[in-house]
Amino acid sequence: MAFVLSFRFERVARLLLVLLLAEGLPLRAVTETGLALNSGPGAGSGLPGELPPALPETRMDGVGLTRVGDEAFEFDSPAAAVPIPGKPGWMVVAMQRGELWCVHPASGKKQMFLDFRRRMQGIILFEEGVHGIVFHPQFASNGQFYLSYSQNDPRRSLLVEMSVKPGHVKSGVVEADPTSERVLIELPQPLAEHWGGGLTFGPDGCLYYGIGDGGLRDDPYRLAQNPWSLNGKVLRLDVDTRTGSLPYGIPKDNPFAHDQMARAEIWAMGLRNPWGLHFDPMTRDLWCADVGQDFWEEINLLQAGGNYGWSDRDGPWPLPAHVGAKAHRDGAASSFIEPVHAYSRLRGEGLCIIGGFVYRGKKMPALQGQYVFADWAMGRVWSLEMAREGERYTALHRHLLHERVEGESFNPTVIVPDPDGEPLALSQDGSVFRVELK
Repeated sequence: MAFVLSFRFERVARLLLVLLLAEGLPLRAVTETGLALNSGPGAGSGLPGELPPALPETRMDGVGLTRVGDEAFEFDSPAAAVPIPGKPGWMVVAMQRGELWCVHPASGKKQMFLDFRRRMQGIILFEEGVHGIVFHPQFASNGQFYLSYSQNDPRRSLLVEMSVKPGHVKSGVVEADPTSERVLIELPQPLAEHWGGGLTFGPDGCLYYGIGDGGLRDDPYRLAQNPWSLNGKVLRLDVDTRTGSLPYGIPKDNPFAHDQMARAEIWAMGLRNPWGLHFDPMTRDLWCADVGQDFWEEINLLQAGGNYGWSDRDGPWPLPAHVGAKAHRDGAASSFIEPVHAYSRLRGEGLCIIGGFVYRGKKMPALQGQYVFADWAMGRVWSLEMAREGERYTALHRHLLHERVEGESFNPTVIVPDPDGEPLALSQDGSVFRVELK
């Protein structure tokens, strides 16, 4: 409980920081490491860099939230939601404290998929618990799915493979077999925050797994920039083969597959707390939202071998705690990839990004090709309009689709496409909403 209160206090402190800056009051921000933010390009403002212009934003009229189901159709602290292959209209919602439900948003039906609550006993801190779920591309024939979650004593992240019960079908949905668990990765975690845990399969059939830097502030062990650590990375695994004695295969075209100075599992690095991995089904581009520390929230287009800067950078700025730190690899600092879009806490735009997917549905043509995302703290949902030139994306405009009003309980933790490609937003209090035309 003390940790939860500490986490919430930090969020309140950040809100106060936003208010101070909005009032134009002088700021001398000091990090918990004791490094004052009064040096660097933005020294006159007490910030580590110049604040770039804000992206233009307008409210998109005629779009808003519609509640799905009644109080019986709630899922407290949802962490992930994915369609069930071969089961039209059905999804699985994974709750942080161990309940996983088969749900049918169109009808409001639900049924238990996996009761993992006993495994989650003693898991009480703010970010601990179940983090991600995804079904194997060949689920219809092999019945396999993948789950990421945390455990204590010792503190660690797990990626496991499980199966559904053979021939077990109720009302067209399936039930997991908890005895089928096979551990793929068991990663010691230094601290109790920034687990990441997002999972997705790519069009290449490989499993992509996002892992946070391990927390707490400033990535104190600088793991996100260490190519021999899996923390602060997105991994790419072949779950259908084995490499040596590993319980998974290393794809031969992984960017570090033949580099003895780096872990071969790594696809991309330099991430703080990746929350929301999504492949655009049309372009096959991989998008990742990364939760920031004090100033910036990021949307990144992930490339093979890409380094997204954390924890030497936070958004477009250097991180004061690591200014002058020696790069783990020659040329690393000069090759950092900038986010496609970063919004700032300093302008009161938000505090905690929730990714997110590229809209390819049919009901809202105005959103076609835009990246839909949200902010947990502010209760906002946006779409990001972008221009693409070759492999490069440029953010053009941000459309506000919903903003929490006074008295409304809406802190989105998941925003995903439903089985028809239309946006679903799941709130921490358990409510489920459609983002749709009004």
